[in-house]
Amino acid sequence: MTFAEEMYFKALDDPAFSDMKPVLEKCAGELPFPLEKPYVSFGTEYENGSCLLGSGMVVSEIMTVNVAVDEEINEGYCRECAKAVTLAVMSLDTGKRIISVSAGGCEYNDAVGCYSIKLKFGLREVLRDGGD
Repeated sequence: MTFAEEMYFKALDDPAFSDMKPVLEKCAGELPFPLEKPYVSFGTEYENGSCLLGSGMVVSEIMTVNVAVDEEINEGYCRECAKAVTLAVMSLDTGKRIISVSAGGCEYNDAVGCYSIKLKFGLREVLRDGGD
């Protein structure tokens, strides 16, 4: 199970996400239109790893969280949701794997009709068996 999946399942039961719709990025499909509440999509990206002698492959995992709000709501609300999501995710990280957080700009997406922002959570590297 990826870290993003772990955080998604925790978010489902967390009161901080009660006014939002958490989904897994790989299962999200198309955004429902119009968005009735902020849509929070959890996903995973991997960066090129390196091989440590005798240790297997080291893989850098990044959790991505996309926050989308209806176009009727302004981009300021999108940023406020992103802040709330960031704080909530940080509090759910009981294993303290998150080492950095970065956010893109909150932008309007004409194709979908919503404001969205992408958050990236850098995670401590995990050691993977060389056979994966």
